[in-house]
Amino acid sequence: MRAASRRLAPLLLALTLGACNLPVVLYEKPGMSVSYTDGRFQIEWGTAQTKQGQPLITGYITNTRGGGVTNLRVQAQTLDAQGQVIDTASALAPGYVGGFGRTYFEVPLEKAGPGYRVNVLSWDPAGNGQ
Repeated sequence: MRAASRRLAPLLLALTLGACNLPVVLYEKPGMSVSYTDGRFQIEWGTAQTKQGQPLITGYITNTRGGGVTNLRVQAQTLDAQGQVIDTASALAPGYVGGFGRTYFEVPLEKAGPGYRVNVLSWDPAGNGQ
């Protein structure tokens, strides 16, 4: 048990330190859910299907800061087995999201794949006295 712990500790340390320096890459298998934060927004999302059977990314975006935002544009990318982008789609998350608030979003996709990447493309500041 101790020998295994000694071998595992450097590996965990290397993975932890390496993860701090890498960009966030969301790779997800269909049917699972993912949560991550980029510092400004936290995104929780999962895969679903439309009534017509088309792939769909659904989830919530949480504004992790005090200032409000609007016009949140979400991008979803379908990835192949090697992690290469095979389809990209974007959608507008509806409404105003106040400081520390959250909103629901859906991004319909043309192609399903073994993995997906989701991020916030853009937003406009709102309700900050501007």
